[in-house]
Amino acid sequence: MVVKEADMALDGFTPWKPEEAREYQERGYWTGQTLGETIDHWIETTPDNVAVISEVGQATYGELGRYVRRIALGLLELGLKKDDMAIVQLPNWPIFLHVYYALMKTGIIGVMTLPHFRSGEVGHMIGQYGVKALIIPDLYHRFDYVEMARGLQREHPGLKHILVLGDNVPSGMVSLGKMMDTPLEDKYPPDYLDQFRPRGTDVAEILLTGGTTGFPKGIPRTHNDYILACKRSSELRKFDADTVAMCGLPAALNATLMRVVGSLMFGGRAALTTDTSAETIAGAVQDMGATHILMAPTNVVDLLNFPDLDKYDLSGLKHIMCGVGYLAPELLLELKKRLPAGTKITRGYGMAEGPIIAMRMDDPFEMGTRVLGKPCCEADEYRIVDGDGKDVPEGGEGELITRGPHVFRGYFKQPDENEKVFDKNGYFHTGDIAVRDAEGNYMITGRLKEWIRRGGLTIIPVELEEILIKHPQVEK
Repeated sequence: MVVKEADMALDGFTPWKPEEAREYQERGYWTGQTLGETIDHWIETTPDNVAVISEVGQATYGELGRYVRRIALGLLELGLKKDDMAIVQLPNWPIFLHVYYALMKTGIIGVMTLPHFRSGEVGHMIGQYGVKALIIPDLYHRFDYVEMARGLQREHPGLKHILVLGDNVPSGMVSLGKMMDTPLEDKYPPDYLDQFRPRGTDVAEILLTGGTTGFPKGIPRTHNDYILACKRSSELRKFDADTVAMCGLPAALNATLMRVVGSLMFGGRAALTTDTSAETIAGAVQDMGATHILMAPTNVVDLLNFPDLDKYDLSGLKHIMCGVGYLAPELLLELKKRLPAGTKITRGYGMAEGPIIAMRMDDPFEMGTRVLGKPCCEADEYRIVDGDGKDVPEGGEGELITRGPHVFRGYFKQPDENEKVFDKNGYFHTGDIAVRDAEGNYMITGRLKEWIRRGGLTIIPVELEEILIKHPQVEK
């Protein structure tokens, strides 16, 4: 299949160059599969296996397939169509997956939004992206999402549909529960959804940046590039049908969403929790059978300070991936002492924009005390450059820049920002400071904006953190 630029046309989306897209397809990195199709094999062959387990219930692959189909048909019956935008603001419950894969089946683009966002952030996205639908719980953590939605609909007449999970579904809004309970599939032939199948080159979802300055920026990810990222990162962690991946950070976050998609892609199970406390993490291993966990540095600290950790059966824990920020080697060593001997600990780095660097499962533990690993995919191109864009010598610090088949090509509807972060050769400037060793392993040492200049010297905050964390009077 020859990729034409028009195949990827969506206002505000920056596609890969046609010659890049052709190369990625010819080399097998982009397969043309859609995210909605990544679960079909398991729905058909293992319908009774549990696909997702959470604090509020679970769903088998068969149930997942049924609810995905019903919601997909329900969305189409509302009049939503390919490339319409739908904000998904749901907690870590099975309904998140039902909605997510329904969107992936229809070509409706999901804007993955955190549950703690309020009318300011949500309203900004509705206005900027022309969002047609908002998918919410009625009440979560004592916040009334229905009332927020009423106000947003008054401000944004283009927001046509409010879909609500829960008992409080006012007139004019759509009940997700009722949609899931209605056998819409009986009204349509089995292959009805096939005509709405998106292309691999289509935008599947809009992920969001951290939003440290102003409102979060939208990161468009296509079916092709996101499947590649999820597949390769899951292969690095040896996901299979026995995998139970704990997902405690919000499912809308890239770090969590990749684990969810990756675990189901290989026929495993997603174990969703709504917090990442030490008690919840230990409970997920013991009671949900979690085998793989992603932990931020704060999670490591909390777990090490958890006095009841030894009371939990953690024998089934196969792997902890430490990422989402800097972790002092001393904490990594202490974590290894507290976990079962068979638990593998690796480190990694990633961004919603696409870059992924990670250790392999057969890398020695000690390697993680000094580096994060190698690029996820052999087609990734990484460089470390100085302020003039020139490559620094081996072992030197500089900004990490990258491009590749799962690295995005531009923020959504942000041309001015894209001018700043992409160079003329299509490299994305991450803003992270990195070092590469002789074996091709990378370590992130700081953020470009965080460098401190004093007396002509450059001071890296991470280096100060490493010193401070060792001080006995500094609480870890």
